[in-house]
Amino acid sequence: MENRLHKILAELSARNLDAFLVTKDANVSYLSGFIMGDAILLIMPGKGNLLITDSRFIQEVSAIKNFKGEITSTGIPAYLRARFKEFNLRRVAFESDALTHHQFLLLKDACSDTELIPVHGLIEELRTIKDDSEIKLIKEATKISLDAFNVLKAKINPGMTEKMIADCLESLIREHGAYKAGFDIIVASGVNSSRPHARPTGHIWQKDELLLIDWGACYEGYNCDLTRTLFSDRIDAEKKRIYRILLEAQEKAFLAIRPGVKAKEIDLLVRNFLKENKLDKLFLHSLGHGIGRDVHELPNISARSEAELKENMVFVIEPAVYFNGEFGIRLEDLVVVTKNGCEVLSKT
Repeated sequence: MENRLHKILAELSARNLDAFLVTKDANVSYLSGFIMGDAILLIMPGKGNLLITDSRFIQEVSAIKNFKGEITSTGIPAYLRARFKEFNLRRVAFESDALTHHQFLLLKDACSDTELIPVHGLIEELRTIKDDSEIKLIKEATKISLDAFNVLKAKINPGMTEKMIADCLESLIREHGAYKAGFDIIVASGVNSSRPHARPTGHIWQKDELLLIDWGACYEGYNCDLTRTLFSDRIDAEKKRIYRILLEAQEKAFLAIRPGVKAKEIDLLVRNFLKENKLDKLFLHSLGHGIGRDVHELPNISARSEAELKENMVFVIEPAVYFNGEFGIRLEDLVVVTKNGCEVLSKT
């Protein structure tokens, strides 16, 4: 984490900024290791770095390195006004996408003598390249997710509701060592699977219906995101054909991933293949997204992305098709970009 902080400090100095106010939870934890939430960072080149929270976390703050823990009960705007004055901070950057308009106005009013400079994506860009410790944690989150899912498959059967299956999987994720699921688990059977972000309902999974499950564990602050489409009975020829096309599309993406390739080229490759099979208009979202401390983070693997793939980027590849009001099929796996290609972290 010390190396991450040094990169931010160097960037602030290059931009002639006196300080950087970090308020987004994922970025706070990325730079400091503090994972409790309800904290902000004040990073000041040459003057020290503060982690500011309240008295609920006095014990956790004492274990944080590279930041001086500060407990405040005065309210953040008033506290920052005092610190800005104490350290003579004239130009302070803040995360423009992490403050509400109301919070910004409070901060601006309290710190009227300081120039507040909005920045976007400064830490997020740094987070796109994972270090070895981060990849290790993502791999563990993936292992937990797959282990829990393998147990789930032996426990579920038609006749259970989507909610029952989702609750069972969430429990198994915790039993296998994760703090929690990384997001609200999607369990969608039959017609509900035609909605990409369906929520589990009381619908009973029928024997002749497919079952789509989108889930992932959160382990030590790092996430996994996977999707599997299951069949409990004979698969009709059309669904089998579509499933195999999506599987081939995913494999084509895996083979094309390597440093230097544009993310949008991978997305286009899959869309063109689906177009050859007259399925492209049924693919309703981007091909993938980065994953780490957030379930959805950079890089975006989409037609609009200008990102260039680099070694140690971690993201998902999730080709899918959705027949409105009928069914949907999605496959989703994690990859890490390697020196000459990629490693699939979750292939089963």
